[in-house]
Amino acid sequence: MLFLLVLIASCTVVNGVDLKIDENTIYVIKDLNKYEKTIEDMKIVVENIKKETAEQKKHVNEYENNQYSADIMSINAEIEKLKQYSGFTDVRGLGIYLTVSDSLIDDDSIDIMKRLIHDVDITVLLNDLKAAGAEAIAVNNKRIINVSEVVCAGPLLGINGDKVSAPFLISAIGDMEALYDAVNEEGTYAYELKNKYGMEVVTRMTYVTVPKFHGDDYRINFASSAER
Repeated sequence: MLFLLVLIASCTVVNGVDLKIDENTIYVIKDLNKYEKTIEDMKIVVENIKKETAEQKKHVNEYENNQYSADIMSINAEIEKLKQYSGFTDVRGLGIYLTVSDSLIDDDSIDIMKRLIHDVDITVLLNDLKAAGAEAIAVNNKRIINVSEVVCAGPLLGINGDKVSAPFLISAIGDMEALYDAVNEEGTYAYELKNKYGMEVVTRMTYVTVPKFHGDDYRINFASSAER
């Protein structure tokens, strides 16, 4: 625009003709120059705003993605925790192995049925271990959860829909001393089985692995959340 102003000023006479560029025209040209500069400045401002907006949007997207990932990780962690509490994951820790089998003594004074391990015997032993703080229990690698059944099936026991035979190996994770005392102290049910009926009851304190629950019949048909 400055170049245009100089050009016009130097060409007030062209071919002997006076163009008569007055002072007002000069002011108009100067104003146009100012307006043009203002427009260019505004363009720069707009471009800067666009860049800043794009950068802010990028930060927002990154935050949302990170937050989304964090939420997903938190939900997955909660699911894994619930699965562990419910018996749907393999677990390991300090505990005991308790082996129980039929009586080995040949004593006709004791009824033969009382020398055999029954479902009620295993059920009482499991309850004693739970009362002693067992956090995870399995019988012959069948995980015991809230819906597990231990029922008589002839010479076998039915656990989680499968048949298992003696000897019965009970795995329990928890305070080793407390679990050991629950099946060894005088007056406990396991103590009576061993010393009164001659059952084989062997306890070993060690590092224990308890498998997760396996079963196709685990369904909730009647219970629903009370918080709805």
